[in-house]
Amino acid sequence: MKKVISYRQKLIELARIYKIDRILDANLKLTTYEIELELLKNKVPIPSRRGYLSHKIINEILNPFILYFKETLRIDLKFYKNYKNQFNKIGDSIKKDLSTYLNLNKILKIIFTKINNSFDFVITSINNFFKVLTKTIINSLNDIYHFKYEERLVKKIISRGAYSFFLVMAVSGGFYVKSLITDGDGLKISLEIKTDKKEIVETPKVVKKNEPKKLAEKSEASKKPYDPETDYKLNTQTVLNLFEDLEYDLDHVRRKKLVKPIYFTRLPKDLNTIRSNTRKKETFLQILLPLVVAENEKIQKDRRFLQKILKENESDKNKKWINKKYKEYRVSDKNVSELIKKLDIIPTSIALAQAAKESGWGTSRFALEGNAIFGQWTWNGIGMAPLDKDKDQKHKILKFPLLRASVKAYITNLNTHSGYKNFREKRLEMRTQNKNLSGLDLIHELENYAQTGKEYTKVLEKIIKQNDLDELENVKIADFKDENEVKL
Repeated sequence: MKKVISYRQKLIELARIYKIDRILDANLKLTTYEIELELLKNKVPIPSRRGYLSHKIINEILNPFILYFKETLRIDLKFYKNYKNQFNKIGDSIKKDLSTYLNLNKILKIIFTKINNSFDFVITSINNFFKVLTKTIINSLNDIYHFKYEERLVKKIISRGAYSFFLVMAVSGGFYVKSLITDGDGLKISLEIKTDKKEIVETPKVVKKNEPKKLAEKSEASKKPYDPETDYKLNTQTVLNLFEDLEYDLDHVRRKKLVKPIYFTRLPKDLNTIRSNTRKKETFLQILLPLVVAENEKIQKDRRFLQKILKENESDKNKKWINKKYKEYRVSDKNVSELIKKLDIIPTSIALAQAAKESGWGTSRFALEGNAIFGQWTWNGIGMAPLDKDKDQKHKILKFPLLRASVKAYITNLNTHSGYKNFREKRLEMRTQNKNLSGLDLIHELENYAQTGKEYTKVLEKIIKQNDLDELENVKIADFKDENEVKL
């Protein structure tokens, strides 16, 4: 199978060939766009979608020419509109003068229609001609460039292959001559040196009497255990490169209503280093969206199964499943109607907006150190103490081992806590009316989530509208299979 090389890897390979140290410096963490600029500064032709030469022609020749043509065309259109108005006035006066003798309405209408169509046809034809011409020139230049680039690359590979072949032959010949000269004992020694370390350990021991037993077990125990706080190496640049390689962007998700199953266990700790505020927000949403959608799909699956059970005869297995859900959703009296009310999704726009507000778009201390992206309080669980709380306040911010655990706990909280009863009743009302669950319709039922009440829900509504989160409501996981998942 042919190995797929990403566009970024091609650029880095060019940097190695032309020895551009600034690009190869891993500490700089250059983006793909910055790498392109650096290559162009060093006059290196880049294997972009158009190529260096076509870039130059488009930016320095075709774009100015097209701009000039558009400006000229605007002037001509203005002249045409003025001319058309004058011509219409003359036609109206002629119509008035001859209306008593001839009925020219139909004739003049046909003439004016043909004139308009002629002008539109000429303008469209000129525009299409330049589009086709530009595309043809670019494709031709790309073909020429890629042919020369690949020819140079093939020559380089052949020359290096030949050099490697002769080098291997020379080394092999040297070892062969050495094997003829050395005696049997020398051969035995050389073979012992080349054997695997495991074989050396397993040879009969000639050891001291006081050698400690179970040495291997001691070395195993002395190893430092994995600490997710310190051993987590994922950084923001790696995340951005991954999204670029997987062609994962939110505009595509909004159009297709599908998101790739990419599940992050933690947020990158240098997320705040992204200079663009828009890019930072988009990266946070890209990380969190698959987690929210996956949890909602799991709830939808349980909801469908519950409705199926209610229509069929209850078996022991089904009763056991329902009892488990009663306990999970805190339905003490085993009321099926109450379970149906609680066993439902949280609109994606609400979950994303609250995560953004509570975690500062993934940059708060609680989000980075404890995966606490929804700011849930606890009095007896594992949590992190706020730095600015009052002395009489004993609560902590609930801490989670994984981001998805935080999302699940947040959804369970909204579906079970008594403070969000109005939210669940409004959601059930929309269900009975066969309406799609909308975050903007339900967001004002979450006043109890924060001390600021209505002001808090107004902020959430603003976040949803400004970031077009309502367009992510009906998104689903694409190709939901274990082998297609990406877990980081």
